[in-house]
Amino acid sequence: MRIFVKWGRKLGVANVLEGSVRREGNHIRITAELIKAGDGFQLWCQTYDRQINNIFAVQDEIARAATEALQLKLLGGNGQPIASTLPSANPEAYQAYLQAKYFSVRGQNKEDLGKALAYTDAAIKLDDKYAPAWALRASVQNMMAEVGITDVTEGFRKAHGDAERAIALDDTLASAYLALARTQIDYDWDWEAATTCLAKAAALEPRNVEVFRVRSYLFRASGNPAEALKQYEKAVALDPLRSDSHLGLGYLLYVAGRYDQAQAEVQKALDLNPQVALAHLILSKILVAEGKPQQAITEIESETLEWAKLTGKALVYHARGRAQDSDAAVAGLIAKYGTQAAFQISQAYAFRGESDKSFEWLERAYQQRDAGLPEIKDDPLLNNVRRDPRFTALLTRMRLPK
Repeated sequence: MRIFVKWGRKLGVANVLEGSVRREGNHIRITAELIKAGDGFQLWCQTYDRQINNIFAVQDEIARAATEALQLKLLGGNGQPIASTLPSANPEAYQAYLQAKYFSVRGQNKEDLGKALAYTDAAIKLDDKYAPAWALRASVQNMMAEVGITDVTEGFRKAHGDAERAIALDDTLASAYLALARTQIDYDWDWEAATTCLAKAAALEPRNVEVFRVRSYLFRASGNPAEALKQYEKAVALDPLRSDSHLGLGYLLYVAGRYDQAQAEVQKALDLNPQVALAHLILSKILVAEGKPQQAITEIESETLEWAKLTGKALVYHARGRAQDSDAAVAGLIAKYGTQAAFQISQAYAFRGESDKSFEWLERAYQQRDAGLPEIKDDPLLNNVRRDPRFTALLTRMRLPK
């Protein structure tokens, strides 16, 4: 019973639908049960024996039966029945899509995103008319380019093409507009187009978690961190089991100077996925901001992304007064990731008070269309250069408000 109480509290729900799927060849057995979260009481249970080609029919059957058991009429934001992502006509393609979806939200490390990309590729190969798979692949391509796993220009170019392909196949698909909006923010710096795409997505699926996440990022870019934080809080409230959402909220709390809350959110992300990328970099930044550089040195050693670890070391060693170690980290970052982490190199130099070098790398970031640049208006590490006229000039070139 305790586990249902736990998950009920985490999700903010009164009932939990759980089940199991067993497959042998083309035969599947699905057991589903509806559990009352408060006391573990079983409200409904049913077993289904079907052939794999009937998987979508049984999916609808389970949904109807569970709804009838609750005696509720499920309504969406526009008063119509809530619609889930339509499955592909090909059961194997849909299964690959679901596996890709799982890995895409686990975190931002190379292994998870690599698996997500491979599964989207498989889904599209099995059904190249399946729009949700194209949209998901666009989203994964965006994330891989954002965190430096793939080449920035090539990654965002592919993401843009996949998102447009998804829209061409289904112009009512919110996830496709969200993926396109993310590319427009991260790489195109086309704020108006991103706003339009986001509005379309929100109209189609107003309670889609990704709507709030992308909206938050757009508010950050435009210089409204308070509203960006509110949007991320809504995203976490809607889906509290996404490690990347807790991580994003933790980072925004760090930006806001609410360090205890920031640490708590990042820890939630780690509890959900101990290998989530960037978590230890964010925690090390928080510790530096709190005046605890020695603890930050220990923390950054656990970071899973190499460029993030090098960035963190440049910061924490400088804060600790270990100039040579900080220099070595910056040198390593430049040598290995000069074309992918120009923004992070500029952050390190700005934090160290080396303004000219910081602007040299900000210019490189601009030329390389670095995905980090939309964060410049509220990034605490850039505080030392924010009043420099060159900073205002860069905002103008990116068409961001001053």
